Amino acid sequence: MKNMIFLMIMSLLYSCAAPTTEVSNNSNETYAANLKVAQKFMQLHEVEDLESQIALLSDDLQHEPPRYGSEMQDKDGFINDVKMYQDEFENMDFNATYWLPGSDSLGNTNGSVRVYGVWTATHTATQKPITLRSYHYWDFDENGLILSVGDYFDATGMMMSLKD
Repeated sequence: MKNMIFLMIMSLLYSCAAPTTEVSNNSNETYAANLKVAQKFMQLHEVEDLESQIALLSDDLQHEPPRYGSEMQDKDGFINDVKMYQDEFENMDFNATYWLPGSDSLGNTNGSVRVYGVWTATHTATQKPITLRSYHYWDFDENGLILSVGDYFDATGMMMSLKD
């Protein structure tokens, strides 16, 4: 009887053990390289260098825009959004609060990059200043190009605040 209880307890403990998964030895190196690309992308946005930003994008890019009711969009849709912000705003500045490594669905780092921060800018047409908290993520392909990007901030509220 004691042996049966012991086996039941051991089985229970074993079944509760955290699963082990092998994490690539180069995940930190991959993250470091991808972090540089993400930071460069943001710096290029601040100086409105669209052509250099486009060079960092995969042709298969998928973008999750911040607008209410929006659908995923492709590379061309993303480029149009980036261009719109560059046309509508000046003196854009991104102040990162946290740059973080991303992970897969099991919590293993996968080389992706996440950032929380605050955008400030001036709306060109109205000269109204904005301060906008945001979250952005980037996933990368095997060539180090941005494969997917997501932007989370109150884009609709921001644009409504700029109306006269």
